[in-house]
Amino acid sequence: MTSLRLALVAAFFGLFGGVAVAQSTGAEDLVRKMAVEVTAAVRKDPDIATSPAKASALIEQRLLPRFDFQRITQVAMGRNWAKATPAEQHQIVSEFTHLLVRTYSNAIGTLKELEVQVKDSRSNGPSDVTVRTLMVGRAKPVSIDYTLTSAGGGWKVYDVTVENISLVSAYRDEFTGLVSSSGVSGLIAALQKKNTK
Repeated sequence: MTSLRLALVAAFFGLFGGVAVAQSTGAEDLVRKMAVEVTAAVRKDPDIATSPAKASALIEQRLLPRFDFQRITQVAMGRNWAKATPAEQHQIVSEFTHLLVRTYSNAIGTLKELEVQVKDSRSNGPSDVTVRTLMVGRAKPVSIDYTLTSAGGGWKVYDVTVENISLVSAYRDEFTGLVSSSGVSGLIAALQKKNTK
């Protein structure tokens, strides 16, 4: 699971590498915009790669508004989402978002080494699209798919799939096990514990 998470982290941040020209769509444009903004910020201030505070600030400013963490969390919980009260759902989203931000902040130093080529996009429905990319800059290129939904007039990412392994699916297995063994409160406690490390 550790190697999977490292791959997902790399893929998540691979989104912000250099981007090749591809067919223009709203979802692809979002990928390009994030790539330009975040890569430029990291290259302008190299301290971001070694400063957790600066990395978190960059992520919160440039990343959080463009990812649908509510949906990411809901999909990761699957059927267990309905077992949580609205207050618990809010807490789970908050803790899970915090965990992902902390995890990705620790990996932001890889940005200088990676490039992502946007290849094309596939419509999954009227408001759902998958953008196919290829992460290059290492010995073996890695295929990464970003799935986005159009909510409130703008595209937001809600899943990242690395070599056919989905971010939300990977967490769903862990969340399901935690809820099965210790309930929704146990899941919240586990997320809180990870966020205090």
